[in-house]
Amino acid sequence: MRIKVNGVIVSDDIADIYRYWGYQVACPSDIRNALAENPKDEELVIEINSGGGSVYAGFEMYSLIHTANVPTRVEVQSLAGSAASVIMAAADTVAISPVGQVMIHLPTTWTWGNQIDHKQSTQMLEAVTSSILTAYENKCKKKTSRDKLRRMMDNETFITANEALEYGLVDEIIGENNTVNYKNVINSAGGLPDIEKLREAYNKAKNIDVSSLDTSSNARARAIAIAEASLNLTII
Repeated sequence: MRIKVNGVIVSDDIADIYRYWGYQVACPSDIRNALAENPKDEELVIEINSGGGSVYAGFEMYSLIHTANVPTRVEVQSLAGSAASVIMAAADTVAISPVGQVMIHLPTTWTWGNQIDHKQSTQMLEAVTSSILTAYENKCKKKTSRDKLRRMMDNETFITANEALEYGLVDEIIGENNTVNYKNVINSAGGLPDIEKLREAYNKAKNIDVSSLDTSSNARARAIAIAEASLNLTII
């Protein structure tokens, strides 16, 4: 079975809104549904063409792939950037086009508040960075040190197919003899429009009366929206 992870990585609760207005996004449910539908013992192939997006949605997608009970293969056709590079690292096998690239960098967030709020954001970003490094380090299998990976993240590094193979971030280059010992754009370009404006237009288009929604689920959705608006945590 073959699926695509194209466009911006977003959480499940807003994916349908962006898709309704024609934006290309990918979310954890895409992976969850594919794993549920994938025939037993058949390899699940995940094509990646993405500059990244939400870090926590990316972490969820990584975890689903990493713990899948079927063989998994990622094929990077153009770019696996930022959060998409974390998703890439979860697969049993990672292949990349000769012209494909991997981009890794530090996570980003916005903070409003006093000095304590900013310190908390710094601590959170360091924790997120550590988790991202763990995904890369596990994939590289000691071909590249954690310290070197961190330096590349600090410098926002675009990695060619040959370099990604040398570092251990990918296992093969599509269509090439990978027994050779190789020596040797902004992320989420264009971004996405404000979700709250799209949500309002989406509800009107769908004739959804927000007040009539189930209280608990509505409260949860609002809580998620407030949390996302306050943290706006992405790796872009």
